[in-house]
Amino acid sequence: MSSSFTRDFPVADAADLDAFDALFAQSSAIGATANGGLQRLAASAEDGAMRDVFSTWLRAHGFTVQVDAVGNQFGLMTFDPAAPYVLCGSHLDTQPKAGRFDGVYGVLAGAVAIASVARQLEARGEAPVFNLAVVNWTNEEGARFQPSLIGSSAFIGSLSVDEAWASRDGAGVTLGEALAQIGYRGEAMLDLPVAAYLEMHVEQGVQLESQGLAIGVVRRTWAALKWRVRFDGEQNHTGPAPMAVRRDALLAAAEAIVAVRAEAERHGLDMHTSVGRLELEPNSPNVVPALTRLWVEFRSPSMALLVEAEERFRASLDSIAARTGTTFTLESEQLRQPSHLHEGLADLARLTCAALGVPAGDSATVAGHDAISLGRRYPAALLFVPSQGGLSHNEAEFSATSDLHQGLRILTALLYRTCCQPELYL
Repeated sequence: MSSSFTRDFPVADAADLDAFDALFAQSSAIGATANGGLQRLAASAEDGAMRDVFSTWLRAHGFTVQVDAVGNQFGLMTFDPAAPYVLCGSHLDTQPKAGRFDGVYGVLAGAVAIASVARQLEARGEAPVFNLAVVNWTNEEGARFQPSLIGSSAFIGSLSVDEAWASRDGAGVTLGEALAQIGYRGEAMLDLPVAAYLEMHVEQGVQLESQGLAIGVVRRTWAALKWRVRFDGEQNHTGPAPMAVRRDALLAAAEAIVAVRAEAERHGLDMHTSVGRLELEPNSPNVVPALTRLWVEFRSPSMALLVEAEERFRASLDSIAARTGTTFTLESEQLRQPSHLHEGLADLARLTCAALGVPAGDSATVAGHDAISLGRRYPAALLFVPSQGGLSHNEAEFSATSDLHQGLRILTALLYRTCCQPELYL
C-alpha cells in the first residue's frame, strides 16, 4: 500500500502495527501465567500495574488521562473542547487463568488507532467533527466483583457509584477499597458528552474462522438471566448421620446443576446455560454441607424462552428443596435484555470493510460486552476478529497476529469516518 490513505480515509500503517505489537507484548507480561495466559483480576495489583503502563503510553502519545469514580480509565484526544467524543475501548481485566486477548485487544487497538488517526489528521490539516477517546472499563469480567460490566454500567447511570463501590470480592474487600489501594479510584464520574462508541473484540466463537471471514459486525445480542442461588441444609457428620435424615445442601446443588443443563438440552442451539461457580460450607471431607451457593446463567436470543426457563427452574428449585430437606433463597437476579446495536454504525463498518477489500459478515454476540451497556444510551458498534477454535476464558485463547493487525486497520479507518463523517451513520 503506497499511502496510509485508502479511498480517502486512513488505515493503520506499519509503524502503528509495530506500536500495537510492542504494547500488546507489555500487556502479556503483566499477570502472565505459566501456561501463556493472563490472570489480572479487576483492581488487583496486576491490574494496577497494567493501568500504570497504559497511562504512561497514553501520555507519551498525546492523550490526556482521566480516571472516574469507579476506576474507568480514559485517554482523551481533544481537537475541539466544545465537541462530544467518539469513545473506543474495552477492558484490561481478565478471568482467572485466562487468555491474553479478551478485552485487552480492544483497549490497545483502540489506543493505537486513535493515535494514528490524530497523527494523520494533523498531517492532512483536517479538523474532525468529534473528539476521540479510548477507555479501559473497570471490572467488565465480573470475576472478582459482581456484577459484570460494572464500569460501563456506572458510566451510563444504570448502576450507582455507591453500588459499584460496595461490591465485595470473596475476601470481603470492596471494589471501592481495591481501587483506592491501586490508586485508581477517582473523585467523581466523568461528565463526557458521547457521540458514539466503538469496540473491537476477539470473537470468542467459531463463525468467522469457519466462514473464512476477517471481521464480524455485531448486529444483535442475546439476552442473559443470571442468578445467585443459595441452598441451606444442616451440618452433620458424614459417618454416623443416617442417610434418611441428612439435609445435604451439596446434594441439592448437584440436582440444581443437572436441572440447569437440562434446560439447555431442551432448547438446543437457542439456549446456553451454566453453573460457573460453586461455594460450599463448611467444605470439609467429613461434614455434610450446610450451605451451597451457585452462580447460574441462562442465555438465549429469545426472551420468551428465558421466561419459560425461569418458570421451570423456579419449580425445579422448589422440588429439589423439598426432596433434599433444604431451603433455597434467590440471593440476586440480573436480567440483560436482548438488544440491537446501531444500524448506521454497523452499516458503516460493513462498507468500510468492503472498501478495503476485507471479507466481513454480520454477527450476533452471546457474551456480554461493554458495547452492550453503551448501546443502551448511545450509538454503539461492536466488531469481532477471529478466535482460533472459538476458545476463550482459557490460557490457550489465541488470535493470529495477522487478524489482530487487520482489525486494527479496520478500526483506524472506522474511527476516522466516525469522528470526521458523522453524516454517514447518524
